[in-house]
Amino acid sequence: MLSGWSENLGTPAFRGADADRPGRLHFPGFHVEAAQMLMEATDAAAIAVDTLSLDHGPSTDFATHSVWLPSGRYGIECLAGLERMPASGATLVVGAPKVGGGTGGPARIFALV
Repeated sequence: MLSGWSENLGTPAFRGADADRPGRLHFPGFHVEAAQMLMEATDAAAIAVDTLSLDHGPSTDFATHSVWLPSGRYGIECLAGLERMPASGATLVVGAPKVGGGTGGPARIFALV
């Protein structure tokens, strides 16, 4: 998901924490119904976003995580360079180390276009 949020990278605005929302983050994410549609209508193995989370910043239930991840799929967060990708036709190659007992970690990701 190219949200355009990467324009805020390197600034406090990237986290979306500001005086207007004390204690709460704000940034775009996948709506749970979008994730469900992708699960039902495609064979997508992963979803990716250029923000801090698959869910939107103020989420308290993390519904997208709760629907998408248990289905055997994975999510990529903080993905850089999406603005340079074509709308369709690219293949992402994801290399990530195995982390025993971990729920996530850094990855090296590149695109074949």
